[in-house]
Amino acid sequence: MIAPTLWMLVSAVWLLLVVFPVVALRKHQRLIWWDYVYPFAGLPVWFALTMMRVGATASLSNLVVEVFWMAVAAVVVPWARWILAWVGGARCKRVSTGLAFLPLMVAVIIRLVMPTLPE
Repeated sequence: MIAPTLWMLVSAVWLLLVVFPVVALRKHQRLIWWDYVYPFAGLPVWFALTMMRVGATASLSNLVVEVFWMAVAAVVVPWARWILAWVGGARCKRVSTGLAFLPLMVAVIIRLVMPTLPE
């Protein structure tokens, strides 16, 4: 019974780590629907790539390792965008917009680079 509780705690902390910088970013720039979706977009892309058999055969170990790195990207990118918006400048705004696609690129790169891991 402790595992589901721990999983819910980890999920809540991860969600707070992602949501806070996205909401704080509203004070610095206008947001669109994609700004709320991009941190979570890596996982559906990963599943689509796996179903299309892109990269090595996906095992359960691949799922765990690759989703971990996508979760790291999903947490780091909103914070990086918030810091760039806080610094300001036209160049920072362009970089911030480009960072919004990083979780998708991480999913594609991980899927192409990661070998099949043993179960």
